[in-house]
Amino acid sequence: MSHQNLFHRTIPLELKLKMPTGCEYSQKEKQLIFNVINFVESEKNGWKIPLYNVNERLEAMLGISMRSVERLKSEFREDQERLTEEIRRTTEEELKKHNEKHELTLRLRHRSSSRAERRFSPMRTQVEQGTPVARAPSKTTHSGRPAILLSEQQQEHIR
Repeated sequence: MSHQNLFHRTIPLELKLKMPTGCEYSQKEKQLIFNVINFVESEKNGWKIPLYNVNERLEAMLGISMRSVERLKSEFREDQERLTEEIRRTTEEELKKHNEKHELTLRLRHRSSSRAERRFSPMRTQVEQGTPVARAPSKTTHSGRPAILLSEQQQEHIR
C-alpha cells in the first residue's frame, strides 16, 4: 500500500469535503488560506507551538488577534450548542411520531385479533454532531467610513 493511499484512508470523511469547482475566493479568504498554509508548512518538521495551546495555535495559524480567536470560539460554541439542541429536539419529535404510529398499529392489530408477528424497529436516536454555519458579520459597511466618491475624470482614468 502506498503512503498516499494510507494517508487518504486515515482522513475522516467530513474533513475531505471540498469546495465546489469553479469557486472563486475573495482576497480576504485567500489571505486566510495562505496564513493556514504557511503555518502548516512551518510545522512540517516539528511543532512550533504545543498542540495543547489551541488559542495560540489558532492566532498564529489564522493571523488574527487573540481577542478575535476567543470571540470566534465563543460564537462557534454557541452555534454548536444551538445546532445540537435543534437536532435533539427534531430527534425527539421524530421518535414521538414513530412511537405514536407504532402504538396505533398495535391497537389496530389487537382490535382485528390478528396473530401476525409484532415487530418494532427502534428509530435511530443517535445525535450527529454537525459543524455550525458561520453567521453573517455584524458590520455590513465600511466601519463608519464614508463611501469614496470619484469624479468622472478619475473614473475614466481608472478604466
